[in-house]
Amino acid sequence: MATNMFFEREEAGVADIMTPFDPEPAMQRCRSHPAVTPRLLEELGFGEQGPRWQLREQAYAEFARCNGGRQMDMTEERFIAMAAQLFLFDRRSARACFHASDLDCTARLDKDQYLLLKEAFVHGDTEYSKHEEILAMRLRAVFHKYVVTRPAMRHVHDTALTEAEALMWVRDLCAGETHVKQVAAKLLPAMQAEASNHRSNHSDAMTLQKSKTCSLHEHSINMDSWVRTLAQGNFQETLQQLGLSMNDVLASITAPSSCPGQPVHAFSRAVLDGRAETAILKWSGADSFPPEVGVPNRTRGMQSSYVPNDAVNEEMQLDPLVRAVGGWRGPMAASRESEEYEVAHNVLEAAMKIARDTAREEDCLDRNWMTNGEALEAMLGASEQQQAYNLRLLATSCRKQLEAEPPLVRVAVPAKVFGDIHGQFRDLLMMFQQFGFPFHCGGDIQTTSYVFNGDFVDRGEHQLEVIAILFALKAIYPAHAFLVRGNHEFRDMSELPSGNAFKKHVRWRLPTQWPSVYEAVHSTFDWLPFAAQVGGRVLVLHGGLGDGSWGLKDLERIQRPIKHVSNSFVLDVVWSDPSDSDHVMYKGVHENPDRGDEKVHLFGPDVTEEFCKREGLNIIIRSHQYVPQGYKVMHGGHMITLFSARNYVGQDENDSALLLLAPDRNGHLRVHPKTLLALPLPLDADEFDDDVEQMLSGSRSTGSLWISVTRSLSSSCGECLQFLRTGTRAKPQRKSGSLYT
Repeated sequence: MATNMFFEREEAGVADIMTPFDPEPAMQRCRSHPAVTPRLLEELGFGEQGPRWQLREQAYAEFARCNGGRQMDMTEERFIAMAAQLFLFDRRSARACFHASDLDCTARLDKDQYLLLKEAFVHGDTEYSKHEEILAMRLRAVFHKYVVTRPAMRHVHDTALTEAEALMWVRDLCAGETHVKQVAAKLLPAMQAEASNHRSNHSDAMTLQKSKTCSLHEHSINMDSWVRTLAQGNFQETLQQLGLSMNDVLASITAPSSCPGQPVHAFSRAVLDGRAETAILKWSGADSFPPEVGVPNRTRGMQSSYVPNDAVNEEMQLDPLVRAVGGWRGPMAASRESEEYEVAHNVLEAAMKIARDTAREEDCLDRNWMTNGEALEAMLGASEQQQAYNLRLLATSCRKQLEAEPPLVRVAVPAKVFGDIHGQFRDLLMMFQQFGFPFHCGGDIQTTSYVFNGDFVDRGEHQLEVIAILFALKAIYPAHAFLVRGNHEFRDMSELPSGNAFKKHVRWRLPTQWPSVYEAVHSTFDWLPFAAQVGGRVLVLHGGLGDGSWGLKDLERIQRPIKHVSNSFVLDVVWSDPSDSDHVMYKGVHENPDRGDEKVHLFGPDVTEEFCKREGLNIIIRSHQYVPQGYKVMHGGHMITLFSARNYVGQDENDSALLLLAPDRNGHLRVHPKTLLALPLPLDADEFDDDVEQMLSGSRSTGSLWISVTRSLSSSCGECLQFLRTGTRAKPQRKSGSLYT
C-alpha cells in the first residue's frame, strides 16, 4: 500500500502520498542571522525621527492588513499571494525575495523584515539602495531564485547553486548563446573558487553534514560565496567588460527566466493534486440490497475527497517533481476544517441544486420566483437567527480576503465578467447553469476566474441571496473570485427611501437581526477593490473614466476602507458614463445631467482611446447602465457596457450577459459575449389598444405589432394573432437607449 512521505493523516484509507506539499510549517533555525536592528533602521532613514518614518508606518500598516489584521509573522504562502497583487511578482520571484529577507531563517517575516523587503525590491533605486545590507538582500534574492526552482524546495538556506543552475542565471543575463559562453567563462570560475575556499575554511563536521544534505560538489556555489563575489568591486568591473552591470544582475530577480526548448508561457512543471471530485449518479437498485451486502450509501451529486489508496500504486514513493505545492484555491482561502468553509460550501452546493432544478421549470421573472425566502433558507438555514449568523460569518471571512487585496486587483485568464446583478438571483443562477457554475464540484472554478463588477444589491427581490453566494465564493476561492465595487455598494444608495433599497430589503427579510447583518455587509463593501485588470489588457470597473486624467497608479493608491466617496476621480470610477455615440460631436468630456451631480462626467470615444493607449490597455469593461442586449460595444471597440440583470426591475425586455475572456491560439485575449434572453412582458389593455390603433392608422407596421403582441399574449388569442400575421414580418431594431442605474 502507498506510504506517506511526510506525515500521517487520521483518516483511514487516504493516499497521503498525494497530499500537496505544505510550505507553511515553521522551520527550525538553520543558522544565526542578525535580526533587523534599530541601528539598521536608522541608517535607512526609518527611525522614529528619520526622514522616511512615514514609509515605515505605511509598510507596517500594509503588513498588518495583508496578514489578515494579525500582528504575527507573515508566512511564505501569504506573502506570495499578496506580492502577486501588490507588486506583480510571479511565484518564483516572490519566494526569492521572501527568503532573501528572512534574516533569521524561520520561513516567516516580521514587520521589520517586510519593511526591508520593500526597500530592497519595491521602492526602486534610492540613495539607500547601495546600503550594504540592502545590496546583500538583493544578491541573495538572485541566488534564491535559482534554488527555489527545485520541486518541493522548502529549505533554501544552507544549500548551494549547482553548475547547471548558475549557468541558467548566466543565460538569463545574456542576449545570445555566444555571450552566454563568454560570461560563463569569466564569472563562474571566480564564484566556484570563492566557494571552494569557503568549504576549505569551514570543514568541520556540521558543515560536512550539511554539504552531504545539499549534495555539494566542487563546482557548486553556496550563498555566502555568491554574495561576496558579486559585491566585490573588481567583479563589477568584470561585468562592465562583458557589457553587463550590477543593475542587470539585480533586474533578473523579477524578470522571467529562460527555459531552453520551452515556449515563453510553459509551466515550470506538471504536478498531481491530492483531491478528486466524484460524480455520483442515481442508482435505482442501491436500495434493494440488504445492509450486510455492503453497498455504499451514496447520495446523488458531486463529492470531493482525498485520492483513495486504491487509486495509487502499491509501495509508490511520489517523486517531488510531480508533487503539488500549496492549495489551488489560494493561501488565504478558508480552511476546509473551518466553520466559514462549511457555511460557504453549503451555500454553493444549495445554489447549484437550485439552479439545476430551476432550469427544468418554466421560465419566469426573478420577482415572481421563490418569493417566500425558499432560496435563502436552502442556503443559510430555516431560522432568521441562523441566516443572520451565517451572513455575518461570510461577511467577516470575505472582508479578511478583501483587506489583503489592493484597490486594483489582477485577474488571470480565462475569466468570466458579470455586470450589474441588482439582487436578481434567479438570473445569476441561470447564467451559471447555462455557461458554467463557479464550484469545484461540477463547475469550472478550478480553471476560470470570476469577476463581479458591482451593483450586487438594491431593487431586486433576492439581494441577500446574491450577497450570500458572492461572499461564499470569495471566502472559498479568493484566488479565483473577485468582487469590484459599484455605486450601489455605498450606504447612501442603500438607504434611499424610494424603491427596494438594500437597507429596507434587509429589514424586511430579517426583521429582528437586520442591524448587525446590514453593518457586517457594508463593512465588507468598504474594502471592495475599485477595478480589476484581467489578463493585463482589459480593465474592469463599474462606472467609467470621467475626464480620463487619472491612471492605474492612482487606482493602486486609493486608501481603504471607504464609506463615502469624496475623491473626484473615485466618483467618476463608480458613477461616470461613456457617450452613447461615437460621433465626432460626442468627443471630449461633457456634463452628465442624468446623474444629478456636476462632478460626474460623460466622456467621449477619444477619452477612452487615449486612456487605453496611455495605460497599455485594449478594452475597458464597465457596467452601471442597462443595455437591451445585455452588452454594448462602444468607442471604437475599446469600451463595452455589460449588464447582467435581465428584464431589469421587471419593467423592460433587456437580455442579461456575461463576457468570457479567453486566450486563443493567435496570441489574442478574445472576448466572447454570452447572453440570457429576456422574457416577454405582458401588455396591459390600454397599451394593446394603442398598438392596434397605430397599426390601423398606418403609423406602425403590422409586423412590428405582431412581434410585440406574439411575445406578450397567450395562445388563446389565435384569431387576433392570425390577423396580425398578414402584415410585414421584418423584426424591428431594439432601441439602444439606456436606463440609468
